Amino acid sequence: MTRIAAAWLACLLVALAPGAPRADEVDVKELVRRVEDALRGNTSVMKLRMTITTPRWTRELSLRSWDDQAHDRSFTRILEPTKDKGTGFLRDRDAFWTWLPKVERAMRIPPSMMLQPWMGSDFTNDDLARDSSLANDYEPRALGEKSLDGVASLGVELIPKPEAPVVWSRMELWIEKERLAPLRFIYFDEPEPGRFEAVRELRFSDVRVVDGRPLPHDWVMIPNDKPGHTTRMQLEEVEFDRPLDDAIFTQKNLRQSEAVR
Repeated sequence: MTRIAAAWLACLLVALAPGAPRADEVDVKELVRRVEDALRGNTSVMKLRMTITTPRWTRELSLRSWDDQAHDRSFTRILEPTKDKGTGFLRDRDAFWTWLPKVERAMRIPPSMMLQPWMGSDFTNDDLARDSSLANDYEPRALGEKSLDGVASLGVELIPKPEAPVVWSRMELWIEKERLAPLRFIYFDEPEPGRFEAVRELRFSDVRVVDGRPLPHDWVMIPNDKPGHTTRMQLEEVEFDRPLDDAIFTQKNLRQSEAVR
């Protein structure tokens, strides 16, 4: 039996065994891989509704995204509101581009702007591009168990590998113990060596099974330094692991804002 097959068998036995696994029974690397697969798959196509809330205003966007994790590329198109309709975002490996239909211009977004807010939300350009891979770019360590809002949860600390192209100094992932569904991501900055500060928190809820995955359909990003600010992402349509046309991830498609449906 190969090591990969053995890992899958171990996960299957954990899932079928009576009761939820203990923290010391879980292979944290496999756990992180399963969480990332639940959220992204090898490929995914999603339609989402984003609600941005601040103390002074609320704004809604509708968008469709194509994520090809296997080939390290993604594409997003704004569907609503009318004033933003057709705006596109393309990532092809290290290059990240946006298309502004009002001025009919494509602009490359430099690495220095990857932590900038995306479309005025509490998500960043890096979140949209999904440039990093949890399984490939971070070293996981078990944090044990605790209750989150009454739900038994397993914790994993994620420390960037030395050469990983990531923007966060440290992350914590909390996973529902029973269904192994993601519950929280906590993002940390390191303002000085050895001192970490939680910058923001992504909370997941409304878990539904999609293609055998425990997929949260409600995602809320909460920045710790902006009281009253939240951004909610609600999944309206989801499809995993279907072949994606290479033409999606091209400059030609990026500029075709009139093709929005």
